[in-house]
Amino acid sequence: MIKNRSKRDFIKKMGLSLTGLFLLNVFYFRKAKSNYKPKVVIIGGGVGGASCLRYLSDYSNFIELSIIEKNKNIQTCPFSNLVIGGLKNHEDIVFETKSFYRKKINFVNDYVNKIDIDNKKILLNDKSFLNYDFLILSPGISYKWENIFGLKKNDPKILPHSWDGDKNLHSFKKRIDDLENNSTIIISSPDYPYRCPPAPYERASLIANYLIKKRKKFKILILDSKDSFTKKKLFMREWDLFYKNKIEWVSRSDGGQVVEIDSNNKIVKTKNGQKYKGDIIHIIPDQKASDLFFQSKLISNDWCNVNPVNFELNGFKDIYVLGDSIDAWDMPKSAFSANSQSKALSQNLVNRILEKEYINPAFLNTCYSFSAPERAFSISSWYRLNSEKNRIVSLGTKESDVNASDYQRKKETIEAYGWYESLTKEIYG
Repeated sequence: MIKNRSKRDFIKKMGLSLTGLFLLNVFYFRKAKSNYKPKVVIIGGGVGGASCLRYLSDYSNFIELSIIEKNKNIQTCPFSNLVIGGLKNHEDIVFETKSFYRKKINFVNDYVNKIDIDNKKILLNDKSFLNYDFLILSPGISYKWENIFGLKKNDPKILPHSWDGDKNLHSFKKRIDDLENNSTIIISSPDYPYRCPPAPYERASLIANYLIKKRKKFKILILDSKDSFTKKKLFMREWDLFYKNKIEWVSRSDGGQVVEIDSNNKIVKTKNGQKYKGDIIHIIPDQKASDLFFQSKLISNDWCNVNPVNFELNGFKDIYVLGDSIDAWDMPKSAFSANSQSKALSQNLVNRILEKEYINPAFLNTCYSFSAPERAFSISSWYRLNSEKNRIVSLGTKESDVNASDYQRKKETIEAYGWYESLTKEIYG
């Protein structure tokens, strides 16, 4: 059983099997006599899209491969909290799109306005368009601003949510730097599902660590739309050790769900009528799939439903989706998940083009979190398709020891940095 094997063995087996299949398919491609190159277009240069580009670029002699990304540089969501907490510099998480300029890859630096499904065209902001035979979408997420009364996009009176690869981290950091003594920071954590489930609690921890180093007196109040959260016991233990009486978590049942905000007076109101006043208010909005899906009339619900075998969007032939915009059943919305999904999507897309049998994919997710500079912890899960092959199910989960030693926390810190360096080097190097 996979759940009885180590994470390392699982990764090794999965990686070798994918490598073997890719090499085998390259052999078949080289024997193909057709002169036509299928047009494969990827939208989104984040971890999901860049990973697909990395794996499919091995076939650039046999497919016409394009990627569309609106930004000239990619700022990763992973490790952005470390920038806020002063553990990394902003330039450490920003990567040039030079890897997208590889030979035989068409890189389009532009916004996508809409997808013309009937004519298989991608309409760009500069009025030009791209044709596709197969389309891969990994454009990220959008937000339900309407779920909190009074919440406005880009309201300068509140902290930017900084939940995207945007440039608001500088503004966020400056607001934290300018905080006066005896201030209260209110963080509103969204309801499930959302991008990177443990991230709001990591952010609170690293802000607390940063302010302690600056010798500031403060209180961080986490008002939550949930009654529990990923790695709750681990975070609670870390808070008890290092941030006692500095971080307070209020569950949904205890009045934590924020439903209204008065940004002028820096007051939030929760569902049970309680009011909280903060010197800084940080709302992380509830989330849904990227606006591109709604603009192109690809979905009507919050998230994309896909075939878990090949990640083809339900109801739309030759359109594939991965990453944070999909409902991936037991898999969380994380960079690690998107990278894992990209391997299966890329391999089975190649199999589709070659008219070969699909592989039965396996997936892995490991999510690292930090509570302090050398204190990281993680949760890992292994996944496969169920017997009906209509959903992704977890085969087992392993979480860091709540009472781990300083050495173990430091060891996982090294592992977390190693994972990030390896991932970004592979897809952006």
